[in-house]
Amino acid sequence: MSPRSLFFIVVLLAGSAFAAAANTVTVRSGDTLSKIATRAGLSVAQLKAANGLSSDVIRAGQVLRLNRSAASRAAPTPRKPPAQDTYTVQRGDFLSKIAGRYGVSVGALQAANNIQGTLITPGQRLKIPVRGAAPVPRPTTEVRTLYTYIHVGAGDTAAKIARKYRISVDKLRRLNKLASHKYIVPGTKVLVPAHIPVPIPPKPQGRAASHKHLRPLNIPVQIINVNLRYRDVLIAPVLPSGGLKFGSGARIGQLARSSGAQAIINGSYFHPHSYAPAGDIVMQGRMLTWGRIPQALAITPDNRASIRASTTGLLRIPLDSAWQGMETVIASGPRILVGGRVQSSYSAAFRDPALFGRAARSAIGLVSNRDLVMVSTRSRLTTTEMAKVMSRLGIRDALLLDGGSSTGLAWNGKPVLDSVRKVSYGIGVFTEYTGRRYIR
Repeated sequence: MSPRSLFFIVVLLAGSAFAAAANTVTVRSGDTLSKIATRAGLSVAQLKAANGLSSDVIRAGQVLRLNRSAASRAAPTPRKPPAQDTYTVQRGDFLSKIAGRYGVSVGALQAANNIQGTLITPGQRLKIPVRGAAPVPRPTTEVRTLYTYIHVGAGDTAAKIARKYRISVDKLRRLNKLASHKYIVPGTKVLVPAHIPVPIPPKPQGRAASHKHLRPLNIPVQIINVNLRYRDVLIAPVLPSGGLKFGSGARIGQLARSSGAQAIINGSYFHPHSYAPAGDIVMQGRMLTWGRIPQALAITPDNRASIRASTTGLLRIPLDSAWQGMETVIASGPRILVGGRVQSSYSAAFRDPALFGRAARSAIGLVSNRDLVMVSTRSRLTTTEMAKVMSRLGIRDALLLDGGSSTGLAWNGKPVLDSVRKVSYGIGVFTEYTGRRYIR
């Protein structure tokens, strides 16, 4: 072999050894992963991945691999998510137009901006979601501030109660009209705010309340339809100016003029001389009266309505525990429709023969738990005939209200059918209510 050939073999072997050496490094005293990674042109994460290291601890004499391709495969550099664009709404814009411009769905655009409907306004800034993003499921509940009455316990002080319900002592005293120098007496009730999750109502369609004059089964009736999907709709008892006091009553026309209610229908039965109601009434979360009438219309503070058994007259539940979760309760009956079926037998609580004769009628019913209907007629009907009228109107569950000379209905502050006599109370529909909501 010539000297020249021998030279090329030596160079080749040296090159191979250098390449192998370049793929490893021996840790020297004072080395750190960061120093070695910098010299090798790698990141610390790549160096650790190439050597299967779970920590940054290394020791002198340790041999580390510097295989860049393996390190890249083992620990790819995380990609930053694309920055979320924003868009300022211009005059003439609408959601589908903006969604199409950015290649996203209307649902994803609504979810990214917490928009319930499709209404947008010029100048509004919208977040544009990543293209292809699925709409985020909308929440089904919302937290609302509802007011409730609690019993003051032994050892409770204004400061202790205020701290528990996250209000100031001054606000607690103002809520309950308490003088600053007076103690809160154990056993009494005080009003406090509670933060409670409630179902988000479906999107409202149509008007909050409407009045119609129809002739189902050729019987002329006055009808109030109430849409309980609106948060500012309130159904509540309407009391005479003297309240529920002995001998205090008023005609429906008087209640309509003094209450400011959009609509009023007469309430349930009462004593003809004292005007004391015969069944349970809950108003603003407080039980005003109770009795033996076995069914009631019950409405939560987020406007879910139902007709259910009375918890005092039928189930014998203590008064303090009755109608929990409700804001408004009005006991009446008999229940003339259940699930759309006309009822022909009633509770033994309804024994007065006058109830079943022909008379002018009022009733209240539900198409769904968000659709309430009030119906009054001067036509003299039996309970069964009134049930058939309610059924023809599409109502599924209904309670008879007081009838005869008590029958009355008002709309926009004026009586459509005024009651012949004074009544104990009315049932009012308030469509622009912005005050407190209560829960029992």
